[in-house]
Amino acid sequence: MADTTITHDVIILGAGAAGMMAAISCGEEALARGQAIPRIAILEKNPQPGIKVLVCGGGRCNLTNAGDIDFLIAQFGRNGRFLTPALRTLDNTGLRNWFAQRGVPTHEEHDGKIYPDSNKASSVVNAMVQRMRELPVHISAQCAAQSVTWNPSTNMFHVTTATGQIFHSRFLLIAVGGQSYTRMGTTGDGYTFAQALGHAIITPRPAIVPLLCKQAWISELKGLAVEDVTIRIEAPGPLPRLATGKPQPSTNDMMFTHFGLSGPAVLNISEIVAELLEKFPEITLRADFVRRINHEELGRLFRQWHTAEGRKLVRSKLAELIPHRLADMFCRLSDIDSQQVCANLTGRQMQELAEHLKATAFTIYATRGFKEAMVTAGGVRLDEINPNTMQSRINPRLFLAGEVLDLTGPSGGYNLQLAFSTGYLAGVSIAHQLHENA
Repeated sequence: MADTTITHDVIILGAGAAGMMAAISCGEEALARGQAIPRIAILEKNPQPGIKVLVCGGGRCNLTNAGDIDFLIAQFGRNGRFLTPALRTLDNTGLRNWFAQRGVPTHEEHDGKIYPDSNKASSVVNAMVQRMRELPVHISAQCAAQSVTWNPSTNMFHVTTATGQIFHSRFLLIAVGGQSYTRMGTTGDGYTFAQALGHAIITPRPAIVPLLCKQAWISELKGLAVEDVTIRIEAPGPLPRLATGKPQPSTNDMMFTHFGLSGPAVLNISEIVAELLEKFPEITLRADFVRRINHEELGRLFRQWHTAEGRKLVRSKLAELIPHRLADMFCRLSDIDSQQVCANLTGRQMQELAEHLKATAFTIYATRGFKEAMVTAGGVRLDEINPNTMQSRINPRLFLAGEVLDLTGPSGGYNLQLAFSTGYLAGVSIAHQLHENA
């Protein structure tokens, strides 16, 4: 239990990627400047630090992506430029070097995803926890902040926990995450704390989240992954102005589930779908399963099957283009018997197959919500944060980092890089402020 009579130099709310990196960078920056290490306390509501990091990348931790800074910035859409100073302070190369120096080398995989060589997220978390203990950072697990206040007469923050403890500090960093993966403890507390200290919040919504679909046949394909699919969003009416920006096609892998759709191609547009579902009861997604073959080429291919390969089963030829299970389903939806040969393909069947291959319609009526969302869109308004320091423009002793901010990237390591970079910059900036206010 923490001694609540002790005044800390810094309190960090949340021992996730952003909070842990901030605690470390604050201590290391002080050491580099020849200063005394600040008294840093990091408060975490879960039983141990890094709980959400441990489940990232299926437990392997896709901690960043190999693209250059401009590429990384572009992944965050309209708000991406806000990240420029943070990424220039700690980019993906710097992050990989930081972990390599602490015994966690990394490697690149498909789509530029970076993983630890151990393929264990625990390697990443253990390295950070070990460094915090070396500095030392006071780690208080199962210590959930309940309220935060600022006393202008003493220039002090007061953090009251769920058990009644009161922590005092000169500087405060809010890094408790957003509202996604609620079972990991990220229940939107950071928005409450930020609002209590004067900040405005852009409405949170689930992002990188699976989608619920009306088509009943989808459940029969549960577990099936299809590579290289392009998905487009269609609204039932004129597109309103969206906080998430204009819908763009998404090309990546897609997965069928018992309830609907998932996989990167779907997850990466789910933030836009979630916002559209606030305005329309249903949204249509159109999936192109053979994006490298245009309609004209597909028509010629079907005619070739009909004339030159007439004795072969339609389902077998179709399975040369798409997975067998999906080929069987599209045959069924096009009234093509499992034993029908290509010579018997009708014009109507060819047309229906082409429609399924190039523009299957999925009717989306909901997301799986914050419970299954990997990240949260929305959050603390960026114009209230100094991007060069992660310092609040409302209270100069308050800092914010990570998912609590109105920043969201696609799946692929981008959001963890966001957390590490903004946390690192916040920690360095706090160390500078401590020196100036000594």
